[in-house]
Amino acid sequence: MAPVKIQEGVHQISVPMRRNPLGKTYSYFLEDSKTLIDTGISTDDAFQGLQKELKALGYQPHDIERIIVTHLHHDHIGLVDRLRSSGAEVLASWKAAEREASLRELWENMFDVTKEELKLFGGVQHINFLTKFEYAFRGMPEPLHIDRQLTDGETLELNGASMEVIWTPGHAREHICLWNQERKLFFSGDHVLPKITSHVSLHTYEDDNPLGDYLNSLIKVRELPAEKILPGHEHIFTDLKGRIDQLHEHHRLRLNEMKDVLKEGRRTVYQVGSRVHWDSRPWPQMTFWTKRMAAAETYSHLAYLREKGEVTETLDKGVLYYTLDQS
Repeated sequence: MAPVKIQEGVHQISVPMRRNPLGKTYSYFLEDSKTLIDTGISTDDAFQGLQKELKALGYQPHDIERIIVTHLHHDHIGLVDRLRSSGAEVLASWKAAEREASLRELWENMFDVTKEELKLFGGVQHINFLTKFEYAFRGMPEPLHIDRQLTDGETLELNGASMEVIWTPGHAREHICLWNQERKLFFSGDHVLPKITSHVSLHTYEDDNPLGDYLNSLIKVRELPAEKILPGHEHIFTDLKGRIDQLHEHHRLRLNEMKDVLKEGRRTVYQVGSRVHWDSRPWPQMTFWTKRMAAAETYSHLAYLREKGEVTETLDKGVLYYTLDQS
């Protein structure tokens, strides 16, 4: 791959991501300020890919002075430590800093919490399978060192280029997008993707309404007069308003689909998720880990409906059940 010139001094870099259907993460290099937006995963292959494309522009990784992180998912922060060791400053939202501060406490009990969540979701039959992977929960991930915290609405001055920070929770609580008014460029991270829908999930150890946040965050950026939308995956696109309208419609249909399932009676998260149409593959063909992601996404939709008063959530013998509110 070769870097793609977006505008003078703005380049899209493809960072390879093997064993993932997306194939790559996009980083964006702002030449004048030596700034990189997101980094890709933490493999040697990814680092070599980043290095190769920077070299094609006449730079090396140690030339990067600043990294702006849109959110803390591994495919966006994996190479941060390598680049920071060469002197790059790391910028992320204040919500990212809050999450990193609580990471150790959360991770210490993650296996037990995950096992309990499986029961709550109605997936007790998978407990034995999960137990085989208990070792994977033992390694404590190192928190990301954030040098500068960014706030919603803040304007970054990057060597003459102004970049507005827009907090867009939903796909991740700490997610931010970046808006360059002068160039009409919108760096959307994983908030708005051109084809696939961003994964919006909720876990039982979280007290949030991520789908509500996501839908509101879409409205927040819908009217930006962006000429190019620069996402973290897939491809560059131009119709921000049209794509956001598609995403709202997608979630409206998904919510109605779940309510249709609940018309048949009370159901668990797994039972509702098994009846939803998933674009990736049908539920019976999903692996355990893919079902776990789908269940967490189902739960986020059910929690949204619960908050709106459209479904009732009850806990019965350690399992969450949902019924349609008929009032």
